[in-house]
Amino acid sequence: MFKKIMASFGVGAAKVNLVLDNEKCRIGESVRGKMVVQGGNVAQGIHTLDVDVVMKLNSRGKEISRVVETIRVARDFRIEARDTREIPFEHQIPFHYPLSKGSVSYTLVTKMDIAQAVDTGDADPLVVLPSREMELVFDALQFLGFKEKIGSGKIGQYGQEFMYYPSGQFAEQLKEMEFKFFIDSNDCRLYFELEIANGFMRSGQKHHAELTIPATVLASGSVQELAQTIREFLEEELRQVSVQGPRLVPSYQQQQHRPGMGSAFGGFMGGMVAGMLGGALLGELFGDDEAEAAETYGDMGGEEGGFDFGLGDFGDFGGDEW
Repeated sequence: MFKKIMASFGVGAAKVNLVLDNEKCRIGESVRGKMVVQGGNVAQGIHTLDVDVVMKLNSRGKEISRVVETIRVARDFRIEARDTREIPFEHQIPFHYPLSKGSVSYTLVTKMDIAQAVDTGDADPLVVLPSREMELVFDALQFLGFKEKIGSGKIGQYGQEFMYYPSGQFAEQLKEMEFKFFIDSNDCRLYFELEIANGFMRSGQKHHAELTIPATVLASGSVQELAQTIREFLEEELRQVSVQGPRLVPSYQQQQHRPGMGSAFGGFMGGMVAGMLGGALLGELFGDDEAEAAETYGDMGGEEGGFDFGLGDFGDFGGDEW
C-alpha cells in the first residue's frame, strides 16, 4: 500500500524515455525511434502516451513556444512493476514545418498519462532539415555564387523566407534576393523578391517573380542542371525589368482573390506558422503591416481554407543552421 501511495505522487512511478534513431530528419522523411516505458515499484495503468511536436520561435527579442502537432503513440495499457516495454515511434515530417534554422527550433515532448498518479514525460531535440529537393535548390544557388545572409530562414507573413546575396555573375545587377518555397500538387515553385542593385537600371526597386522548377530537373538530382535553369530565369527576369520595369506585387497575392485558392498560407513551406499565430501575434513578432495582411488573407480561406489546425492554446514548453 505504501508503494502505491508513493507512486501516485511520482515516487517510484513508471517512467518513459523517447530514444530516437537520429534527431535530425529531412522534410518528407520520417523520424524513428522507440518509447521505452520502465515500470516503477508497483503496476500502473497508462491512459495515454503522446508526443507533442513543440516549435520555439524567436523574433525581435521575443520567444514563443507552440504545440504544432500531437502524435498518439499508445493508449490504455498496463506496465507491471519493474517491467520494461518498448513501443515503436515514427513520425513523417510534413512540408508545412519550417526548417530548424535561424529563429526556429523544435522539441519532442513525451507525455505519459498515468492512472491516478502524477504524469511523467521526456523531452528530446528535433532538427528539421530541408528535403532533398530543397537542398538541391540551396546547392544550385551556391554553385551560382550566391551566399546566404545572416538571418536567413526567418518566419515572414507567408511562411519561411530565405535570403541570399550574389558574389558572382549577378553581383552588379542584384543587391540581394529573398525566396519562398511553394508546393502545389507535384510542382515546386520558388517565389522571388529581387532587389535591384545600385547602378543598374531600376536600381533600389524590388521585382517579384516566380519560377516553377521542372520535375525532371528535380528528379535528375543535378546541381549544374538546376543552376542553369535558375541562371536563365534570373537573366530573363532582369532583362524584363530593364525593358518593362519591376513587378511590384507578387502573383500569389493576386491569386488569393480568386475563388478556390484557399488560404493565403497553404502551400508555402512554413506557412503553417503564420496561420496558427494569427494577426495579433504576427503584429508583435513581425510588424503591423504583416499582421494586417495576415488577417486580410487569412479570412479568405472559407470553410476548408482557414487555419484551424486543432492546436489549442500556446504550450508552456520551451537557431541554427543544419
